[in-house]
Amino acid sequence: MSDDRRRHCVFFTKHTEYHLRDAECVGVRDRSSGAWMLQHAALRLLALAIPEVPESEAWIGQRIHFWGRDTDVLTSPVVAVGRPRLDEVVDYVSQARAGMIFENPSGSLKSSLPAQSLAQA
Repeated sequence: MSDDRRRHCVFFTKHTEYHLRDAECVGVRDRSSGAWMLQHAALRLLALAIPEVPESEAWIGQRIHFWGRDTDVLTSPVVAVGRPRLDEVVDYVSQARAGMIFENPSGSLKSSLPAQSLAQA
């Protein structure tokens, strides 16, 4: 995965952050605890419509509708839109390409693959 954050945006709701790469939800985080929500239903689903300009103020107050084969998710209203920090991008669920995934005490994801292999993938 590229660390290019121009493909990534974050939609903030009252309690949750939805991190997207293009239209795919690649990370969901609880805003109060800062913990990544590894079992959230929106993960790996596609947003039906996202703004062309992710920072668009037009999204404030609207909801994001994620769609998948077996389920769909409708978020609560968006309160802010932004770009992720670079250190957040490497914690996304989508970074786990192979191997066993576990959550470490900091709340971020790690893969059983060596770090060098992830950088080359």
